[in-house]
Amino acid sequence: MKLRLKILLIAISGATILGASSCKKTLDSLADYNKNENQPLKASSPTLLTAAEFSGVMLDEGSFVASGDGDGFLGIFAGHFAGNHAEGVNFNQYILKHGDFQFLFNDAYVSSLMNLKQLILNAGVGEEGYVGIAEILQGYQLGYLTAVYGDLPWTQALDVIKNPHPKYDAQTDVYAAAQSLLSDGIAKVKAAAASTTDVSVTGDIIYGGDMGKWAAAAYLLKARFYNHFSKKDPTGSATSALVMVDSAKLAGFATNFDAGNFALPYDGITGTTTNPWYGMWTNGMLAANLPFLDSLIAQKDPRLNAYFTSINGVTGDNVYGLGKVQSGVVGNGDYMGIGPDAWSYYGQKTSPVQMATYPELLMIEAEAALRLGNTTRAATAHNAAITDQVNAVLSLPASLAADKAKVAAYLAKYASETPATITLAKIMTEKHKLMFAIEGESWMDVRRTGNLYPSWLTIPVVDETANPVVPVATTWIQRLLYPQSELDKNTANVPNATIFDKIPILQ
Repeated sequence: MKLRLKILLIAISGATILGASSCKKTLDSLADYNKNENQPLKASSPTLLTAAEFSGVMLDEGSFVASGDGDGFLGIFAGHFAGNHAEGVNFNQYILKHGDFQFLFNDAYVSSLMNLKQLILNAGVGEEGYVGIAEILQGYQLGYLTAVYGDLPWTQALDVIKNPHPKYDAQTDVYAAAQSLLSDGIAKVKAAAASTTDVSVTGDIIYGGDMGKWAAAAYLLKARFYNHFSKKDPTGSATSALVMVDSAKLAGFATNFDAGNFALPYDGITGTTTNPWYGMWTNGMLAANLPFLDSLIAQKDPRLNAYFTSINGVTGDNVYGLGKVQSGVVGNGDYMGIGPDAWSYYGQKTSPVQMATYPELLMIEAEAALRLGNTTRAATAHNAAITDQVNAVLSLPASLAADKAKVAAYLAKYASETPATITLAKIMTEKHKLMFAIEGESWMDVRRTGNLYPSWLTIPVVDETANPVVPVATTWIQRLLYPQSELDKNTANVPNATIFDKIPILQ
């Protein structure tokens, strides 16, 4: 293919001398000579869909599918994890380079979003379901990226020939584009489901071509992105979010127990098809953040074993003290991380990666209802979210009996709020616990609420063993740095921002 393109470019450059008719004849002849009958020039819709879902939905470094960089490192900023060595320790200290998260752009713009664009362009008659899914996935990725970067290229993106230096759209416009894509995607998957002529979607590793589940997931994502505007437009965002919550429920978005969650499955057979959180266990890059771990222990949280496991076979009463403070100190060989135990809900080789869940939908409902003064709805949704997520992560056949025995007491204390007792602090603290391993969105929650919840959140320190303790900064990290590839190739358009500058919708 590369040789063919080079030949065509040579032919095109000679067209100005040879004339139009000669150019056409030459191109046709060379094209015939260089065809590879065993390598089709147009990928099928199922192939493009699978590639787009697997390469970019997690927004995770390609070679890192077996080890989990993307959302994993954002978990440091969200407060669930601490970096244990290498760049993880740098991120503890807010030491970020422009190249550190470059794979987020690469996976999105170069791989997944491009595949989704081609899927939309190449879709044939009767393939409206493919187009709808592609638009929903585009909306998801745009919403994810703008939440960590702010302004982004979009209206001029994905066409390097026409726009080699794409402009950056304002963040509010990027969110509007994401919402538009989700709305259009919903309309298309619903139309496909009702059609008698639309082909069945194959190659969909997330929902197996179930158009109803795609519509429900898209409504949840719309609710999520409206809720991102909680600071900029508290009332309007809450009203819009609740409409989408109701729509998701009507569309059938269901609990963890029936695969309704927006999640990417893994079979654990190869390195690239193994759950990346398992990879984080094998490489030891991330450890449990000690304050988060301590809070779970103090509250007798039944999810402790479902979340974390001991590394290097450490056992005994002290095992759950093996968290790490977010600091510049490299961790030792014994710590807690997401691991491979049979009762680990997130860390087995075949565990799916959750990207949006029913408990999240309920917590969006709780927060939005509270902003609108409906404390009854807020309390009801809050309690249901905790109950559903706790039961879900302890639903594995190997879940420990001792953990299940803690459930009733935990729910009685933390999932029994009333209209008189429900508060934003309780909603956001409990949401932080159940958004474990959905780190990009969890970090957005932390930033939206001014890093106030959970109350134990603190700015990382230079050296946890030093006295007095010295923070690495005077303010919280607010965003990722734009990638080095953009600074090199699109310098004039890249916004000037440091990690301490709030993204526009949070200013």
